[in-house]
Amino acid sequence: MSTPFPRRGARVALAAGIALALALAPAVSPPARAAQQAAASQLVGFAVGQDGRLYRATSAGVAPFGSAVVAPPGAAVSAVRQSDGNVAVFVVGTQGGLVAAVTNSASSGVTVYRDGATGIAPPGARLNAVTDPAGVVHVFFVGHDGAVYGTSYSGAVRPGSGPKRVSATGVAPPGATVAGAWQSAQPGVVVVDVAGGLTSVWRTTAGTWTTVPAGPAGVAAAGGGVAAVSTAGVQAYYAGLDGKLWQVRFASGPVPVPWAPTAVSGAGVVPAGARLAAARFVNGPSSVFFAGADGAVRVVTDQTGSWVESPTTPAGVARPGSPLALVAVDDFVYSAWCGNDLWWWLRWWWRLPPPPPPPWYGDTFTLPVANPIQYATEVAVTLYR
Repeated sequence: MSTPFPRRGARVALAAGIALALALAPAVSPPARAAQQAAASQLVGFAVGQDGRLYRATSAGVAPFGSAVVAPPGAAVSAVRQSDGNVAVFVVGTQGGLVAAVTNSASSGVTVYRDGATGIAPPGARLNAVTDPAGVVHVFFVGHDGAVYGTSYSGAVRPGSGPKRVSATGVAPPGATVAGAWQSAQPGVVVVDVAGGLTSVWRTTAGTWTTVPAGPAGVAAAGGGVAAVSTAGVQAYYAGLDGKLWQVRFASGPVPVPWAPTAVSGAGVVPAGARLAAARFVNGPSSVFFAGADGAVRVVTDQTGSWVESPTTPAGVARPGSPLALVAVDDFVYSAWCGNDLWWWLRWWWRLPPPPPPPWYGDTFTLPVANPIQYATEVAVTLYR
């Protein structure tokens, strides 16, 4: 059952050039306020506009991120903060290969790299980049041949040998949604395969890759919504055809234990195939965000010890099942999506001791888009510096 969204603070509309203001309740301690402000000042989102260029959203508004045309209009995008504080933004470019746009700490410039072979994936295909605890960046996507492709950057993101095939062909629909993860320092990826079941692909300690089904076939939309978190083990989530949110826990590496998908919501909660974004606090709750059938951004969380679904916004702020992004830092979760009227929506939550009932207290902020970013375009969100 959904619970009403408890408001603490105010909803604030931000025009370009206006600094981000946080309206917190007096109950929030000064250290929590300082942490909230510091993290929010470092929040940055990305999307590909209708002109094929990258755009960046910050507290100052939305502006071009580099001048190069990198991908088809509205292409999928993924972003990570590197260990040195610089941001790397990834797309599958117009050439059908991996493209990275990287900030430079020594200047305000953006450098665009095309890494590896061309023509291996649908231009604009969905992809996912993650940074593991050692600071290694891993990027995954599904190519034209239905194989999962991946590459890693152990230092700064720079051109190398480019993405390589890490699975057999025909595993998933070309350009399918993927979710990167890591387990015991080994990277992996989960995807809803062509048979509508969850499949995982992991690198072994020997340096080879293994593909193992992680659930029954026919339970989800092929290539559809999937998310993963790698805090305290790996948990993967997918949106079932029954409208339930399902979880698969990877207890000890890419070997079935067996893996038994568990429903963490009731039927009809999640639109089939909906895009998902997930996070888990260290020694804290797990949360999965998605745009519900009513266009409200919703969360399924075990914050109170059992799984509860709650709306986090009013209805109609997003297209049902549309993409959204999530990043967790300390006790804060920041969500971003491109909502109605070509507006960016940024949301952050914080936990107050003792934890409140779901959903967490938070505020919705909006950024008017003055550039050619399409409604419901895929976005990425991360922190920089």
